[in-house]
Amino acid sequence: MKYPAVGVYSALISPLDKATTVRTANLDCAGANYASIIVSIGVELNTNSTNVALSLSESDDTTASNFATFDATYNRTIDNTAGTVAVNHIDLEGRKRYLRVTVTPDTTTNGTVTVAAAGVLYKEVRTGTDSDYGNVVVG
Repeated sequence: MKYPAVGVYSALISPLDKATTVRTANLDCAGANYASIIVSIGVELNTNSTNVALSLSESDDTTASNFATFDATYNRTIDNTAGTVAVNHIDLEGRKRYLRVTVTPDTTTNGTVTVAAAGVLYKEVRTGTDSDYGNVVVG
């Protein structure tokens, strides 16, 4: 980023125990230049619950069927043998307005998997010339 960025934080998925339940959340990226999606995954409770699939998609609206994958490299499987944090950084230039994170625990497990997700939107703020880029205005 060339100029300082102001970050706005959003809780996307509250930490809950869900055995095999797919959880999704949308992030409205209107006006932002960059986004970070942070997903915290708890340690497996038994040897059956070893994978959690994460995927990101985008849409111009919040209709579930309109979301589509924009870059398959953001879709990955996380091994939760130990607790872990998965982070994706997204350049929003040319992206659609909404991002959707989908978290899918391994469906063969009978143990719960604790998942939480947060989003951070960054907006570059320019208050004058390149020489005074350190003056950030929030509001």
